[in-house]
Amino acid sequence: MATIEDVRKYWQEHPLLSYELDNPGSEKFFKNLDIAKKNDAEAFAMTYWAFDKFAGKRVLDVGCGPGWYTVNYTLGGADVYAVDLTPIAVEITKNHLKFRNVQAVVREGSAESLPFQDGMFDLVISSGVLHHTPDTFKAFEECYRVLKPGGESKITLYYKGFLHNKIIFFFTRLFMRLLSVKHPGADLAEQAKDIDDFIRQYDGADNPVGIGKNSKEWKVLLENAGFIVDGHELHFFPKRFLPLNKYMPLFIHRLLDKFWGTMIYFYLRKPL
Repeated sequence: MATIEDVRKYWQEHPLLSYELDNPGSEKFFKNLDIAKKNDAEAFAMTYWAFDKFAGKRVLDVGCGPGWYTVNYTLGGADVYAVDLTPIAVEITKNHLKFRNVQAVVREGSAESLPFQDGMFDLVISSGVLHHTPDTFKAFEECYRVLKPGGESKITLYYKGFLHNKIIFFFTRLFMRLLSVKHPGADLAEQAKDIDDFIRQYDGADNPVGIGKNSKEWKVLLENAGFIVDGHELHFFPKRFLPLNKYMPLFIHRLLDKFWGTMIYFYLRKPL
């Protein structure tokens, strides 16, 4: 079974999007990251993140990676703190903040043991991170602990949905093989042993932990950690991995994102 050290080692060697974008931490990387987020992966989730609605509030970004969410909440006027398991992500995020000429507190730490006081934050966010830690439930409890009573949380997680149905999954892989669709760092259609292994490899063939669940399963865990779940929506269907993606009409991408998104975006809060 993978340990937190296995996770740290993998992400230290393979920072987020380093399979796809050149020179992590460079100005070119940050510009391309912004394009990939705003025009593709998060194109239809900007209202969910609400970067401009937390001005003057204290925000924590758990698993900040290259710092895109940290930077955008800071640009929106929030007092932002960021934490990541790896030194490389901390360094890249600090460079990203410097590139955008904004400031935030960035430090190294584990989502399973956040280095912050109880009830410190108005908003706790974590984008596509907590399904990568061995004890995901402990990470949920930690996000809840550092959130103020009445505070909000936005957590996104791998979604095991329609495309992962045992019967449909056969055709999902067949479709990917026929069109030569591959994720950076892994040939999912050829290499994955089963559905769970397919999901694990979203962030690379050697990614040690990548957990997917359906909406009910994630909801139960979040509620058991103490959160009130106010709703959820699907997003994250990166069209850039598909052939002829530049010719995909916007409405088609919107439909794919809404119904076949690979991650579930939860609206959460802590009771008063």
